[in-house]
Amino acid sequence: MASKSERNQLLEMDLYKLLDVEETSSIEQIRKAYRKRALDLHPDKNLDNKEEAEKKFVQLGKAFEILADESARAAYDAVRKQKREQAKRNQQLDDKRRKLKEDLEAREKQAREKFEQQAELRQRTREEERLQREVDRLRREGSKLIEEEMNYINEQLKKDKASSNKRQIEDELESSKKSIPN
Repeated sequence: MASKSERNQLLEMDLYKLLDVEETSSIEQIRKAYRKRALDLHPDKNLDNKEEAEKKFVQLGKAFEILADESARAAYDAVRKQKREQAKRNQQLDDKRRKLKEDLEAREKQAREKFEQQAELRQRTREEERLQREVDRLRREGSKLIEEEMNYINEQLKKDKASSNKRQIEDELESSKKSIPN
């Protein structure tokens, strides 16, 4: 009797492929295929790799035992069908998971782009506010400088006017002194 690990190993293999027959093959077709493959794989015919040939020959015999027995074959076919259905379900789940992952990545990308746009907008707004404050500061400074310049000019005009008036008065005094005889 085969050990548990050998049975699991046989269940993992495709016994039909090992015997090179279809799943729908009759027991007689399986028997013919077994005899043909047994001749090819017999260790006495494969002297160059006897150990590997012996291992395959034993696997071939066990595969024939399973497929030649109606109940064992039905059990093997049921397990095989179950594995195919499980693989199909896993594939469908993998497709769903892949779709969910792609959707999640797309939403993350949109959120990242939106966040970057908002950050850029905040940066631009901060820059515009900074520039506006600078413009306002320069405007105040310019106004202050203009006011100071205007005050200076007005003072100069007053001084010029006062000095001009003083000279005029002096000139008039001078001229009136000249016109008055001593």
